[in-house]
Amino acid sequence: MGKQTAADVPVIIAGGGPVGMSLAIDLAQRGVASIVIERRERGKPFQLRTNMTNVRSMEHFRRWGIADALRKNDPVPEDIRRDVSFVTRLNGDLILNLPNSYEWTEPLPFAGERAEWAPNEGIEKTMWERVAQLPLIDYRNVTEVDTFRQDDEGVTVELTGPDGPYTLRSDYLVIADGSRGKLRREVLNVRLEGNPNLAPSTSWHFRSTQLKEIWENGAGPVVSMVYFYNEDRGSDLLTAQGPDTWQYFAGPVPDGVDGDNWDQVKELLFKAVGQEIDAEPLSGGAFAQRSLLAPRFDFGRVTLAGDAAHLVSPQGGFGMNSGIGDSADLGWKLAALVDGWGGPDLLPSYSIDRREAVRFIQLGSEANHAIGARELVRDGVEESGETGDAVREAVKQDILDKKLVQFKRMGGQLGYRYSLSPIVVRDGSVEPAPTFADFTESAAPGNRAPHRWLADGSSLYDHFGMGFTLLDFAGADAAALSARAEERGIPFTVWAPGDDDRAVLAPLYERGAALVRSDHHVVWRGDELPADVDRLLDIITGHASTGTPR
Repeated sequence: MGKQTAADVPVIIAGGGPVGMSLAIDLAQRGVASIVIERRERGKPFQLRTNMTNVRSMEHFRRWGIADALRKNDPVPEDIRRDVSFVTRLNGDLILNLPNSYEWTEPLPFAGERAEWAPNEGIEKTMWERVAQLPLIDYRNVTEVDTFRQDDEGVTVELTGPDGPYTLRSDYLVIADGSRGKLRREVLNVRLEGNPNLAPSTSWHFRSTQLKEIWENGAGPVVSMVYFYNEDRGSDLLTAQGPDTWQYFAGPVPDGVDGDNWDQVKELLFKAVGQEIDAEPLSGGAFAQRSLLAPRFDFGRVTLAGDAAHLVSPQGGFGMNSGIGDSADLGWKLAALVDGWGGPDLLPSYSIDRREAVRFIQLGSEANHAIGARELVRDGVEESGETGDAVREAVKQDILDKKLVQFKRMGGQLGYRYSLSPIVVRDGSVEPAPTFADFTESAAPGNRAPHRWLADGSSLYDHFGMGFTLLDFAGADAAALSARAEERGIPFTVWAPGDDDRAVLAPLYERGAALVRSDHHVVWRGDELPADVDRLLDIITGHASTGTPR
């Protein structure tokens, strides 16, 4: 094949949802331009099942400049508590309330942000606003990628927009167009593997002006998410989407119910409420809960991200958040390649790193899926008086013993590690396997860097640069490393904490220094920097197998 034309843009992103936009934002903040291709009309958000931006994603949102903006754009009013409840029916009895399950007001010391319960409407609004602030992002609505072909020098992308078909050329293409997009299936010929049908399910957004009052006067308080544990054993729940908009979910749906038929789903909703209400359907339909994973995410100059690469059971709220993790990992690697300091191992490392993290999250979410109303509801749970009270207390204890892990999940948010990564320098540490429920900090290479809030009120992560940051706790001699990084064009900074902060941080890292990436993962730690700083830089920039000119 002859020499191709120069690229129109370094990166084209097929799919302009939260994953595609977050990747474009990350690239733009590193000075890399992108074109984002989105089928929808401008300003029309998906009414998805996404509601929760977890702690780890909010840490990324903070460095992208959108964490506080998301809180302002949350359409759910403050009088709806960010709790989880278990009730028989909305006009029935409260079994258990778990306060502050999805949001809390005070920061946790080990987390660089607080989680935020905000439906997809607020998430996309926040990202659209940020995209509009960044001139390096060209966001094109009512446009679709039809096909592409790649060669050694780039990717030729064929599109159809409002004015008809046209062609673009890019250095890299990211497919982030969801699980139903055709590019992964029809062009790459890649299938997702795993469990394709954990449960046939349905999800509907609807408007009701009566529901909130019925709930307040029944099994209140009104909260972000409520599970229905009654003798129907229906495996259904309700989430708040706004002042008078709601999302009803059931999975598995009862036999004989068509999840695409609103009239049939509405009857399930009425049973959950305990009476008929005004309910105007907005959007929804049937879907299958799935737990699927692509065999790899990198294919030459083309990569998969988000639901195009993996699907996670919704039990735990990790779907979008897993995709945000993809963007955080892929963004700096693409920028390194575009800027010329990244090596050939970077995109393969994206597959290795993210598949390990996503599979860990999938297994935890699948375990959450296995325990629900069908397993925990007892006969008599809806009876009145002392008899019913005793049954509900027993069900409450069963939930606390067997279901509470779904809402503890801090290990799933912060505890995944890149232990298989070819771009970290392992130090021989022997670590216990991570757990999905509980989180244990570790500064061993591959882990998310331990965090604390500093004496001046800032987050430790606020002090990380856009490339690699050397955390210096003991006066490391970084002159040779710093000079060589500058010669190779690698973004590199040194940060030394003050005495008070050093006393808190140094024991967490267990070494005199640690080298951390901009996405907060440790790539090296030690008491002395290695004599061969080029070898260190080769590994962490993806040149381990090739080396670079000395």
